[in-house]
Amino acid sequence: MALTEEQLLAHLEAETVPVDELIEEFDALAADGKDVRAFEWAELLKDNLIDKKQLDGAVAVYKWMALKQESSPAIAQKELLHILSTSRKEQKFIEPAFEKASSIEEAFLRLRHLRAMKRGMLCYNKTWGFGIIDRIDAFYQKVEIEFEKKGDHELAFSYAAEALEVLDDDHLLAIRHNDPEKFAEMLKKEPGEIIRITLRSYGSLSVNQLEDHFVPDLFDESGWKKFWSAARKDLKDDPLIEIPTKRSVPIRVRTKAKAYDEEWFAKLRTERDVPALFKKFEEILAQNIKEVEPYMADAIADRLAFAIKGGALNQPGWIACALVYAEQLGVEPTDIDCAAELTKLAELDDLPALLEELPARFMQAFINRLFDGSGTARSFLLRRLPEFGTTALNETIEALIRNGAEEELSEQILDTVRRRQCSPAMLLWVLRNEEKAAAWGMDDKADLSFQTIELIEQEHGGAALRAQNQLREQIENVSSLKTILAAMTDSQKRDFMRRISESPAWSKLDRQSLQAKIIKISPDLHEVVLKKTAAPKQEKNPRITSSRSYQARKDQFEDIIRKQIPENSKEIELARSYGDLRENAEFKYAKEKQRLLGLQAEELQNALDTVKPTDFAGFPYDVAGIATGVELEYADGSRETYYILGEWDQNEQMHIISCQAGMAKALNGAKAGEKTQVPTSSGISAEVTVTAVTPLPEHIKAWVKG
Repeated sequence: MALTEEQLLAHLEAETVPVDELIEEFDALAADGKDVRAFEWAELLKDNLIDKKQLDGAVAVYKWMALKQESSPAIAQKELLHILSTSRKEQKFIEPAFEKASSIEEAFLRLRHLRAMKRGMLCYNKTWGFGIIDRIDAFYQKVEIEFEKKGDHELAFSYAAEALEVLDDDHLLAIRHNDPEKFAEMLKKEPGEIIRITLRSYGSLSVNQLEDHFVPDLFDESGWKKFWSAARKDLKDDPLIEIPTKRSVPIRVRTKAKAYDEEWFAKLRTERDVPALFKKFEEILAQNIKEVEPYMADAIADRLAFAIKGGALNQPGWIACALVYAEQLGVEPTDIDCAAELTKLAELDDLPALLEELPARFMQAFINRLFDGSGTARSFLLRRLPEFGTTALNETIEALIRNGAEEELSEQILDTVRRRQCSPAMLLWVLRNEEKAAAWGMDDKADLSFQTIELIEQEHGGAALRAQNQLREQIENVSSLKTILAAMTDSQKRDFMRRISESPAWSKLDRQSLQAKIIKISPDLHEVVLKKTAAPKQEKNPRITSSRSYQARKDQFEDIIRKQIPENSKEIELARSYGDLRENAEFKYAKEKQRLLGLQAEELQNALDTVKPTDFAGFPYDVAGIATGVELEYADGSRETYYILGEWDQNEQMHIISCQAGMAKALNGAKAGEKTQVPTSSGISAEVTVTAVTPLPEHIKAWVKG
């Protein structure tokens, strides 16, 4: 029944007035079209509460009236001054509460917050941390606080209204302050409960943000890892806590446990967002369901099929993930030939890119499923090995060995090494798996080291660039250098030092550092550096490159400036939002990436300013040099042809080499009929006869123009 006037008057005469209940009644009257009566009774109630000095209730009633009547901030402030006229101190809160509020509703929230502050209350500020309210200065409109870390500090009312949190006794910081012994005991014995209290105190937090609240105040890095491991174990079976796989995603706290019942699986069948489906599959796996009911299996099979069909358009990664989930969940997708799908994936041109894009924990599972489900996967994977990045290559090699293909694998890698067609990732695997490589016949450390230099000198991107950088670290490592030099003859050592001294792969400072390491191991190689330094300077080749290669570098520069740097700026801002920058791993990583992108952009800019593009038209071809084809004959009668182009030009299949390559430098200035020494893969120079020096043929000119 609706509130009557008699009932209202009875409430007003009572010592304790049910303010919230009456406001709900006024709401019902207004909704029923009786606005005038609702506001008249609300005004009566407000005045009654003022007379009784029940100011909290009076403010609450007026808040309802102001919001319903859409009162202006000026009118609201004037009325609040009247309501709080018996307390000059509380009147001082009104102006700061409205000062920065974006709405009337927010202003009332800020006012309630300020009025709740009392001397001795515990509080928290994101910048200053935990503190105790020492004094509320109404005259200067400031709150004086004794902060735990910063000592005495003053906050203006207007700032305190939005930035100072008053803590109740259940807050983490209040528990720590009020009973430090109990808190210390809970840290040791109840890590899961401490995390629950933290989430109730601060709201939803990611693991990274949680860490900021505990490190370094309560734990160092190792202490936090032990604490979080124990807490995670405790929270794992808590149906109200959902810990995401990514550390940057907030932990979800539920008000009631999620039920994985028929209703949940019926809703699963309506999900059409594939990434969201995968998250739900992860939820199912986390439940460790012992027996999958038919209604569960039907829903899972239907959505697995949906993901695979969706991936058939342009998302092969969806298909790969869905097939892995099918195996992990023990459910096959509806009306899908999994073996056929696996074979299609194995035959993909961009299979290497697909493997690199898969999450690390999926890659091994997917490769295993390829072997189990596709009869042709073995041959396809063997053939594609040189194209794989480091992680995919490692997983594939392990899978091939596990599946009895070690003999074919060893032959494939040995043949690739002999033909000097290793990718950076494959050569890195050979160097890191020394015993296995030696057993397969790849024990020529001298040759492998020269191949390493060749790969470091080439242009790479993506996963290959990461492997190339690891190769550089490998060859610059003192321990590796000792092993390499110990396996070389004196002649090979000198060629190795000469190769490094002439290689464009190192900057001047990096080259000098590497030379110093080598000389420390083999002091006699110092003379190689001295001879090179003392040699008369030859006229430098002009710094040029093909239009094709110049445009590729220019595109790389534009990508960094227009795409990668703006994306990195967004990453920095996102990482900054996670809190304490001193302990923020995402922020440090993003800033380091910013530094590297800046250096890379600067290096590319300098290179583009220095090296000029050309189509090589009009270059002389009377002697071997830039823009010439050079035909060679070796002592055993074998023949090779090289086309020498600019600094950034290289294409192994077309026999195009850079003018900075060791072969090009050895041939520079040679005439047809002359004999000269050229470098070989063994590290020992070989004598060749230059049988012809020719202008560039049409197919090379076409390549130059792109």
